[in-house]
Amino acid sequence: MPFHDITELPSGFCDPNTALESELSVGDRVQITELLHRVYLCEDSRDYDALKQILVDDYINEHPLFGKHESASSFIDWFKNTPAGFDGIRHNCLNSITRGISKDVAESLSYILVIQLFPAESRNESPSEELDSLLPRTIGHGGVCDRWIRKEDRWYLQHRVYQQMSINAAFLPDNAMREEAAKTPKN
Repeated sequence: MPFHDITELPSGFCDPNTALESELSVGDRVQITELLHRVYLCEDSRDYDALKQILVDDYINEHPLFGKHESASSFIDWFKNTPAGFDGIRHNCLNSITRGISKDVAESLSYILVIQLFPAESRNESPSEELDSLLPRTIGHGGVCDRWIRKEDRWYLQHRVYQQMSINAAFLPDNAMREEAAKTPKN
């Protein structure tokens, strides 16, 4: 199936027992949820310093279209030099859930909804009335798996994997790239 009709979640994420405080405290869940949303706000507002404070130094970011970055500095440098993925665009985190893995490790799962609000010439689109009339437009959606680690009573993002990304053909005309983005990574 080239584009997913059903979201494939990692095993056990929907189990309501992982919502029990014995698995992960309410305070930990609130802190992780706040940080999860702050990552997207940092990206959309280009707050590189705040983003760096959320990521561990050896942060890993895996995206089906943008590749893999194996340090916070590598990801932030790429991010600074890739306005096409961020100019005029807003990233929305939806339906986030978190589960404890161990005392100092947690995982969260969320949907991402990416919306283009404003035209952006840096994306090498030919600005036209036809494209502009479609704004705002959904660029894509998918699932995001995050791994969090706690250091000195504070949570940090250690690893992010984007998966099952469905990308709007008007934004990414290459069908093979869209099908590749839609695959669920095999861990």
